Amino acid sequence: MKILQTISAFFIASQHHLTHPSNYLANAYTVGETERKRLGRNSFLLKQERRGNKHLHYNTDDDNIASPEELKALASTFQTRKAGSNSYWKGWKQWSTLALESIRQDLSHNLPHPASKSNFEKLFFRLGVAADCGEMPSFEDAGARSGYALEFFGRAANLSNLYVDALNKEYVFPDHWVEAMHETPMLAGHAGMKEGPYQMVSLGGGPGFDFVAAALASSFSATTQEKESSSTPSIKATILDYEEGWGDLVKAMGSSTSKVLQQPDFTCEWGGKCDITKPLHHPSNTACLEAISTAQLWTCQYCLAENANLLKESKYVFFRDLFENATDGAIFVITETHPRIWPDLCVLIEEFCPYIQIGFNKNGRQMLLRKNSINSKQILTQTKTKQQDKPLMMMNEKDRLLLAKFQDIDRFQRRKIDSGYMRQAPKIRGS
Repeated sequence: MKILQTISAFFIASQHHLTHPSNYLANAYTVGETERKRLGRNSFLLKQERRGNKHLHYNTDDDNIASPEELKALASTFQTRKAGSNSYWKGWKQWSTLALESIRQDLSHNLPHPASKSNFEKLFFRLGVAADCGEMPSFEDAGARSGYALEFFGRAANLSNLYVDALNKEYVFPDHWVEAMHETPMLAGHAGMKEGPYQMVSLGGGPGFDFVAAALASSFSATTQEKESSSTPSIKATILDYEEGWGDLVKAMGSSTSKVLQQPDFTCEWGGKCDITKPLHHPSNTACLEAISTAQLWTCQYCLAENANLLKESKYVFFRDLFENATDGAIFVITETHPRIWPDLCVLIEEFCPYIQIGFNKNGRQMLLRKNSINSKQILTQTKTKQQDKPLMMMNEKDRLLLAKFQDIDRFQRRKIDSGYMRQAPKIRGS
């Protein structure tokens, strides 16, 4: 309890600093508008540029590119492997790597706007600045968005790995997370889907990587695991984002994913605008509010750090509203480049949403939440009427210790920024 009281005091004391940022923000964005983060040799855009293949048709003879039929046949060879075993994991890594490259290759010929390497490099640099200072960059450039869609497939890989990791009994996850995951189609579960597809909502989800992750895990699990029902559960993903320009790319990503995986029941739809710095009932969050009663999975990847200032100003009202109105049993995956923002969310949950179960993964890169399906309203009522008996957050001791470390990381970062640190573009050798 003392840990959370300390975190709460730190959270309040930090408000002035983050809602009244120093000249660092203006200086950083002045640099960020012109500087670029150069792409490495493994960059898809760089390889594409060097090969000069921007206008070639889909070619299954390309390196690491498998046809839909080849992917399906490969997954079938892993049916004899025990789910959760090391051999099963190796099979998953081999298959998912090939599948992701095939989807990306198909998407590269299915883009609504050509990718701009230089504009994406500028956006790439500004994303780093945004994580430092808590101010969202602009995604209005269509060429930069296309570059983002082609370059960041690792985000789909990391999220899909999280789902499949839940099969490994030696992997340490919170109990609530493992229980929840086994009910989802990502692990060939069918719970709660008798009347329709599994409903997921991706917040700040352009161009659709969260859908790709769920589709990958679900397709592989359905093919390799023996279940009472041999059919692959259907998935419906709704993608919401502050930048409405992502709409056409979301459609393209959904089309390429369904085509490569040969899963017509996996649908990915652009749902419209969403602003996580505003209350759920704000007009900009109408689409999100409409999905609240049916969504079983909520994902939010790499959005909180770049909106940290406005989120703190709003006292995280969006997430307070989301947790309160989500269906009992709903699960949430929030991913960030750093864990500095988790203490704030934990303070919010302890004070207003004690029915939310909390866990962390990847040393804090991922926050795993579930709304307790047992008497969540009763827990909230008891908390409001008996503050002196307020229960501790539903979190194991391992994650409590991690939470204390996250507070230290946040404090060190603030000290670094206050000392005048400013992110610089990497130097080019020989310049």
